[in-house]
Order: sequence, then C-alpha cells, then structure tokens
Amino acid sequence: MQPTHDRTIAYRPEIDGLRAVAVVPVIFFHAGFEAMAGGFVGVDIFFVISGYLITSILYSEIQNGGFSLARFYERRVRRLYPALTLVTLFCIPFAWWWMLPSEFREFLYSIAAIQLFASNIYFWWDTDYFSTGAELTPLLHTWSLAVEEQFYLFFPLGLLLVRQLDKRLLIAGIVLAIAAGILLATRLTVTHPSASFYLLPSRAWELLTGALLALTAQYWSSTTRWLSETLSLAGLALIVIAVFTFDAQTPFPGIYALAPVMGTALIIGFADHRTGVGKLLALPPVVLIGLMSYSAYLWHQPLFAFARIRTLNNLDTVDFLGLIVLTFVLAYLSWRYVESPFRERRKFPRKTIFAGALAFSATLFMGTVFASFYPAPIQMHERKLTGDQLRALELVESNEPKQTPRFDEPCNFARELITPSTTDRILKCRQTHGPGLAILGDSHGMNVFNALSVNMDDQFIVGFLQNGCIPYPHQDRCQYQGFRELLQQHPDLFHTVIFNEAGFYLLQTPEGRTVSRAALSEQSHTGFVPNERYIDGTLQYLQQLEQYSRVVWLGPWTEPHILPREYVLHGCESPPEIRKPLRDTFEQLDDRIADTAQTYKGIDYRSSIKTLNLSGGHQLMDCQNLYFRDGDHWTIAGELRFGKVLREELGRAMDEHTTPLASADAPRAAVPDNK
Repeated sequence: MQPTHDRTIAYRPEIDGLRAVAVVPVIFFHAGFEAMAGGFVGVDIFFVISGYLITSILYSEIQNGGFSLARFYERRVRRLYPALTLVTLFCIPFAWWWMLPSEFREFLYSIAAIQLFASNIYFWWDTDYFSTGAELTPLLHTWSLAVEEQFYLFFPLGLLLVRQLDKRLLIAGIVLAIAAGILLATRLTVTHPSASFYLLPSRAWELLTGALLALTAQYWSSTTRWLSETLSLAGLALIVIAVFTFDAQTPFPGIYALAPVMGTALIIGFADHRTGVGKLLALPPVVLIGLMSYSAYLWHQPLFAFARIRTLNNLDTVDFLGLIVLTFVLAYLSWRYVESPFRERRKFPRKTIFAGALAFSATLFMGTVFASFYPAPIQMHERKLTGDQLRALELVESNEPKQTPRFDEPCNFARELITPSTTDRILKCRQTHGPGLAILGDSHGMNVFNALSVNMDDQFIVGFLQNGCIPYPHQDRCQYQGFRELLQQHPDLFHTVIFNEAGFYLLQTPEGRTVSRAALSEQSHTGFVPNERYIDGTLQYLQQLEQYSRVVWLGPWTEPHILPREYVLHGCESPPEIRKPLRDTFEQLDDRIADTAQTYKGIDYRSSIKTLNLSGGHQLMDCQNLYFRDGDHWTIAGELRFGKVLREELGRAMDEHTTPLASADAPRAAVPDNK
C-alpha cells in the first residue's frame, strides 16, 4: 500500500519551519544562553525530520519500482557535501593560525574522521559534548551528520530487503525497533553516557520515529481539525519544555529524549495549514530560516569556537549576538550560492558530483593525516612566541596520560565499581593491616587518592572513584550506593572515609540551573551561587556513612578554569591569576558547605580552599611544572605538590583514628604507572 502522497511527498512549508525550531535552540545553546540550556535537543528534531522525509521518498520509490541506490546517495551528497566541505576548508587557516599544536592535531584528526562518516566515533573517544573543550572544537557538531550517514548506509538496503513484506508487519517491526532503541539509549545513558550521546545505536530510534510517521501517514492524514490543533500544540509544548528545562545534567538521550522526539512527531503528523502551529511554522521568515538551517548549523560552531579561542573565552552577550547574526548571513550566502546550485543536475551531473566528492574527501583525508605527523603546519603559532612562552607551551603540550589511579598495589588501589572480587581483596587487606583509609568521590577524588597514596605511610588505602559521579542527585551507574552497602555488611573496614568532589557540581546560576565546566570557563559568566539542595543531599548521604567510620569531607578546591593557551600567552615566568569572581564563587561555596556541615552530626568538613590557598600564578604553573592539566584537575606534579599540603591537614583530622602518617618529605620511592 502506498503512503498518502499529499502528506508525505508534497511540499509542506511547515516542515521547513520546523527546521527553524530545531536550529535556533542549538545555536543559542552553543552560544551559552542559559535560557536555552536544553537547546541541544534541536539535533533530535533534525533526526526525526530526516527520518520522515527520506523514508517518505524511499518507500514510495521502492514500492513503485523506481528506486535507485545511486540516485539516493547522489541526493545525499548534493544535500550535505558541498556546504560541509566549504565550512571545513574555511576552518583550516584559522585553526593553523590560532590553535596550540595539540589542538591543531586533534582538529586535523576530526577532519579525517568526517571524510569517513565517523566523526561521532572520534568525538566519543575524545570530547565530552558538555565540556569546556567542546566549546573550543570547531567541527564538533559534525557528529550528528555522521550519525545520519551511518544510518542511511543501512536503512535503504533494509527497506529494499523487506519490500515484499506486508506493510503492517514492517510497521510493527519498526515499532519494536524504536522500543528497543529507547531501552538501549536509556541504559547506555546510565552506564556509558558519552557513547549513548554520540553513537548510532542509541540514536537510530529517533530517525526510525520519523520513518514510522512516513509509513503510517494514511492513519493520521484525515484527523479532525480540533484534534490536529490539540496534538500539534502538545507537540510544540513538548519541544519548548525540553529546550527551556533540560540542561547538561539531564540524562540524555534515553527516556528524556522522548520529549523532543514525540513533540516533533506530533507536529509533523498534525500541524498543517488548518492549525495554528502549522500556520506559524509556514510563515515566510520562519520557512526561510528553515531552508538555510543546514548551513546555519554548519557555520555556528566554528564561528563560536574560533571566537572563544581568539578571545580566551572573553565574550559577552553582545559578542554572541553579533556572531549569531554573522552565522545567518553566512548561512544565507552558502545556502543561496553553494547548497542550491549543487542540487541542480544540469549544472553538476551525477558523475561530477561523485568524482568531486571522492577527490575532495580523499585529498582532505590523506592531507590531514599526513599533516598531523608533520611539524611544519603547526609552526605558525610557535613562531610568535618568546622564550618563556615556548617553555609554557612545552609544559602545556607535555604528553601526560589521562587521569587514572596511579597505584595498584595489593592494598593500595582504586576501582570504579565494587565487585565481589574487589570486596574479597579489601577483606584480606583488613585482616592484614587492620582498618584502612577509603577515598570516595569523582575524578577530583581520584586526584586526592593519587596525592595521598604517594604521601602517606598507610599500606591500606582504597579509592572508590568514578568520573562524573556525585552522591546527590542519585545516579544508578555510580558507586555510592554500593559503597554504603559495603560498609553496612562490613562496618569495621575503614577507620576513615575521605570524600571529595568537584565544586562546580554544587553550584547553580541565580535562576537555579546547574553549572557546567564550560560555563565556568566563560570569563563573562559570574554570579554562580551554592546549590543548597545538592549540598544538603550530599551531607545526608555522608551522614549515613558516619555510623560505620569517621567521615571527612575534603571540600572542593578553587577551580582555575584557565585555558591552556592562556598559560602560553602569559608565559611560565608570569602565569595567569584565577579570576577574582571565580575565586569569590568557590570561597562562598566553601563557606556555605562548612556552615551547613556543622548541622550534621559526625561530618568533619576540611577546607581545601583554605589549606591550598590557590589564587593563581606560580601556584598553577612555574617554569618547571604545570600543576593543573585542564580547567580543574591536577597534573601528576600537582598531585605531588598539593598532596603534601593536604596530608598535613588530613593528618590532623585522623590522628585519633589511624596510625601516624609518614613525613610529607618522604614520599614513596616509586609511583607505579598504569598507562
């Protein structure tokens, strides 16, 4: 049975208007506008639209016997490749001129990955979408294009294979695939959040939702006006709620992605010329934005990233509004003079399109891979540097391994999850050494574990550490519930539990939104305040541990959030200071936690801020060492330096409950390297 042509094949201006609804929130999200902290859901809207439109065409052509795989991929190349190549080429000189050598190499790798339709896989390995580094990555947004292209490598072939299948069975199969995709995405968002965000298996269901709409058009194409009005308004409401209430802490995708996906589906299904939503989306200015939405999507991220790189993240609202205007100017030009002409077969025949795309892709791939191993292309930045700046560059570019626990001795080790074998190992250590010391926390806690392990005489130290994990709000993938159960079952395992987590998790904006590393790195962003609910929730969790062990909350340290290039520009002889508003924010947080902790029995709060007294300068870098490897984590040199100071403070906290600590000047002779 054929899809209903007037709803799936005929041009619908409201669909182009819906593209505008997708692209505008994405742009404002990447510009850092707090009101649209959930603007990243615009990508999900694009996925549903793409699945709907392409399936409408594919299924009709297949059923009519007019489908051609070559023609399908020709349309994809015409639609995507010219503008993408233009933006990629535009980025290269600015990256060569302004980026640090390691950043430029990563940029080259991203170009190579784009040519293989694999940039989502590359960024999954390399970049947290909500991190500071993401804002400085010019081609990060191409991950979504890779997801689509991977999907369309298989989906047309799948439809061809089942072309003889009864349509109702095909629909039932897609429904099951969507349900399975939602379950998979929800699970992966808990266990492997970055993979869930970037990779096709947890995103395919969104494209399949659009495909389901195309295949079921006959069932919803004749709804009454009042029902269409109601459902299209509900769809718009779901999208608006997602854009304005979601943020970087929202577990996504997964169950939360249902809001923008279902909202988009309702608009596609029921917003037409009879409804208010359909009329709104069909307004000429909205349609125009939708028509150039692909180009706008391509241009915005490089413009924002290079502006941030050039100004050291010192951009304000006016700057971003200007960049947004520039985005749409460039989008119009590339839509008008690049996208549109390349869709005309008379100007660019199929052979020209395929040959040109293949030649450009091969050249970009081989050229960028070669350049990444050859030093000449990165010399432009270095030629502008003086002696102490070159030394700072050398320190910033030093190839230090990513953060891991650096000890794995019989009774001095760290784990993310508590398994039966881990429990057995801990119990044996308890029998040998008596009660031990537990370090509990996130990646900052891992810094503390490494720092204390190298500065202490205690032979029984165990870290329960997991990146991005905090005790409140509860996260299923995190170790806190398991650690509490371990203490309940074996209440004499540890004489002291030291807890540490990143401070930015405990901050919020004055409007009540959670704070991200990226927001803290923006020099124009100030006014963050303690999140009272998160502080109380964390203390309530720690108090549950107090009945089994002494609990010390080692407070968050002042997080510099200084970009690597800022160290380089200042030079190692006069390193940058931490911005005063940022210092004030963390001091206010520290005071608030200390005051609140006094109301909780048995919680000993120790201030890292007062102990370390970080303000910047040579506390962050000197011409021998860099002490912070990114905006907030210590390097190995930082762990050695700050660990000696923390050992004295924590030693006073544990003197009555543990054996004497070794001298801070007598660290362990060897540091096992678990690279």
